Amino acid sequence: MKDSGKPAAPFPAVLRQYMELMREVDEAVQALEGLHRDHLRCRPGCSSCCTLSTVLPLEAAALRLAIAGVDGKVKKLIRAPRPGEFCPLLVDCRCAIYQSRPLICRTHGLPIAYVDYERQTIDVSVCPLNFTEDYAFARQELFFIDSFNVSLAQFNTEYCTQQGLPPAARIALADIVAVATAPPPAR
Repeated sequence: MKDSGKPAAPFPAVLRQYMELMREVDEAVQALEGLHRDHLRCRPGCSSCCTLSTVLPLEAAALRLAIAGVDGKVKKLIRAPRPGEFCPLLVDCRCAIYQSRPLICRTHGLPIAYVDYERQTIDVSVCPLNFTEDYAFARQELFFIDSFNVSLAQFNTEYCTQQGLPPAARIALADIVAVATAPPPAR
């Protein structure tokens, strides 16, 4: 779906709920970062995981707000990626909107747990820079992302219903960046 760049009319309450969800994610992430301090190699400038190319419409709304608040000099450095490049929000291998990054970006580097109820298993995804595939995790060392994704999906559906958008739509980061960083129209 192409990004129109139109901000939602009044600041939707669901956007505040989304921001509260991101705060909850950050709290859970901080606790796990403390547990895994000795294994995490992620540092400012490490951007090999930054390959996100699309987001949900609710996330796009939050990103437009974040980009609008970025310093003008930095905003000029944000640009749509060329083929083979990483996230368009990276400037010198650092996220230009770090405090407002999407849910999945907030969890990079941690052992992410997905519950497969059908098979009654927990699948774990890890960054190879931090953990080997055969690393044995205790349950409390995992970031269980499913409940956060469910909340994100619910908030996105509510947002899309309010805005008249299809909830299953994905917005290209390149489109968000192109619209958000375009010079104002000539008068």
